[in-house]
Amino acid sequence: MGYSVDYRPTRKRAKRAVPKNKAQRTKDIKNAIRWNIEQLEHDTVGTDRVNRFFVINLLRLNKIAPEADPTGDHVLQELISKGVLRKPERRAGVQVFDRADLLTSLKSWVGML
Repeated sequence: MGYSVDYRPTRKRAKRAVPKNKAQRTKDIKNAIRWNIEQLEHDTVGTDRVNRFFVINLLRLNKIAPEADPTGDHVLQELISKGVLRKPERRAGVQVFDRADLLTSLKSWVGML
């Protein structure tokens, strides 16, 4: 005979909703880019331009602060305003980045070159 126990964990793993300071936020952004840049490079091999929406999703920028910025658009705009990335061009109403320039600037910013 044994015990019949229904166990449901009531405690969730603590996730940081918003980083405590700017240095931690910058570190989180660099880590997200460093971990996912190969996926972005692999999935955009045959293209010349990369859609802004694809950049956010492939780099998983929407996972940095999921409650404060669920779309990840603010993180990408922050990279543009810091001068890490160039402004995207508008093609047929869609904002696109030049693939080669995007990859080289992101890799140099995170220190992968």
